[in-house]
Amino acid sequence: MSLDLATLGRLIEQCDPKEPLPGHSPLYIPLDQDPPVRGEQACINVLRRTILRAQQRSTCQLFTGFPGTGKTTELRRLAARITEAPPPEGGHVLYIDCEEYIHRFSTVSVTDVLTVITYCVAREADRLERVETAHGEVYLRKLFDSIRKTLPTNAHLQPKFELYGLNLMLELRNNRTIHDEVEEALRRRFQDFVDECHQEIARGIQRIRRAVGSRADRFVIIADGIEKITPLNESQREQIEGSIESLFVAHGDFLRIPSCHVIYTFPVWLRFRSAELGNAYACEPLTLPMVKTHERAGAAYEPGLDKLYQMVARRLEDPTQVFGPDAKAAMRPILEASGGYPRDVLRIVRSLLQNEEQFPVAPARIERAIRNVRQTYHDIVVGTDASLLKQVADTHQIPSDDRDRLRQFGHLFSRFLVLAYRNGEEWFDLHPLVRKAPALVSRLGRDAP
Repeated sequence: MSLDLATLGRLIEQCDPKEPLPGHSPLYIPLDQDPPVRGEQACINVLRRTILRAQQRSTCQLFTGFPGTGKTTELRRLAARITEAPPPEGGHVLYIDCEEYIHRFSTVSVTDVLTVITYCVAREADRLERVETAHGEVYLRKLFDSIRKTLPTNAHLQPKFELYGLNLMLELRNNRTIHDEVEEALRRRFQDFVDECHQEIARGIQRIRRAVGSRADRFVIIADGIEKITPLNESQREQIEGSIESLFVAHGDFLRIPSCHVIYTFPVWLRFRSAELGNAYACEPLTLPMVKTHERAGAAYEPGLDKLYQMVARRLEDPTQVFGPDAKAAMRPILEASGGYPRDVLRIVRSLLQNEEQFPVAPARIERAIRNVRQTYHDIVVGTDASLLKQVADTHQIPSDDRDRLRQFGHLFSRFLVLAYRNGEEWFDLHPLVRKAPALVSRLGRDAP
């Protein structure tokens, strides 16, 4: 049997692991209830409670997790939940995709982040007030003029504002020469710049409150996408990761905005690089864990496997047309191989939809798709610390007694070789597709699960 192109195209799109779901997507499967399979309580419930129970109008929280675990989807659902809640639990949420304004392969600074937030608040106020000028233009003109006054005469950012206009934010992201000139100018008057940002944000929020009413008394900013900043090659790693650590640790106090609640996403590896990460924030940083598909001892955890199957079945609409009459049994090797990582489940299913000609898919073709993904993980293992991977496999704990090994663990974690789970307490395990990598077999034993 074959599926028509229109159906295949729709299913491939619905199984895209890189595309977050909207806040009310019918494709969403609740992984944190009935029963919860990512820990005892949902991360977004913790984020929400911290905001609702704050005695003041400002909190600052951090949230992380692997790409493809559902961070953005959960944050969008949190935004919808706060926006739609009746008083006294409602609020006005401004969701910011920082990747639109900050280059993901370059260093990042607190001035970058504050500039983006200030611009987005001003733009939101303009939008709600239906101002005649383009949204955010007045603020950018003010920023442009204040920066230009402190630049040397030979700086590139000397033309009039009209040359850049609203594209100034794109220039700051994509043109490193201009970005670095602006960064240097703002660094010379850093505290004044921070104060101006806070004042401009407070004015913007007041304008929004006048436009939408008391709902905006609880104003929440979700700054998503910062966790995607990563080095393009190894030679840049220390510089870029150092800038991220400086942003969230050394400058964490400046990320707090007095007039609102803020949630920032951050790279998962930073948890293991700095013990001081949580000091400047309203609560300890939260990590979205994997779906629990097995116990520490290795036995299958059926509720987690069932939830993953539901996630795929919802996106495939009728899973039997892709995997046959017993679709759940046919998919089980994929679910187990994923280690509870939603991205890998969808990645394998999507590759089958893209590459196969006959449906339902034969078991041998399913194994081939798993094997292809397994090889990518085996390639990543080469050159890593095999002894540290074995330690994680044996203990299910992080090497907290050695700072250098803890930092190395962070790199293994960020490369998806180690996965995090939570039931009672957090524990770790090797990705199932890593366990039989040639570089590890001699250490783990050939009979490793």
